[in-house]
Amino acid sequence: MPQTIDRAQVTEWIDDELVESVEPVPDEAARFNLTVEMSGMLVHVIQRRPGGPLLLGQEIEYGEGIRSRIQNMTAADRNELVARVRETLTTIPVVYGFVDERGTNVAFEDLQRIFLEYRIYPDAVSQHELMTGLVAVWKGMRYLDDLVTLIDSIEG
Repeated sequence: MPQTIDRAQVTEWIDDELVESVEPVPDEAARFNLTVEMSGMLVHVIQRRPGGPLLLGQEIEYGEGIRSRIQNMTAADRNELVARVRETLTTIPVVYGFVDERGTNVAFEDLQRIFLEYRIYPDAVSQHELMTGLVAVWKGMRYLDDLVTLIDSIEG
């Protein structure tokens, strides 16, 4: 049965042994928006409307140096890189996308940011599902945060 969730309940469910902090974020487009810091990385927990899903997610933006390296890779190396990124991200229960500065979906070589999102619908909301989603997004962000090492390994 779907249940109503509010910011206080979400905050109470967050396992303080796994997170450093939970802070509200002003967001006029949301019922609530929290940032949860886990091992130095921030993950948002957002609910846009009453009865709507909880959205757990974050974006990682890459600087010009990494973007140039991706664009200048051979097609074969770039295909290997995107295959490795996709292989890892598809093992994590998140939706992901490669987007430009306007948030438009783009080809991998044209990305500026990668977003990750985990949704919890009202009929499944629980402490377990919330923490599973937070850890899933964190794992994806941790992997993407070290994209330079992956590029180095491919370029050899």
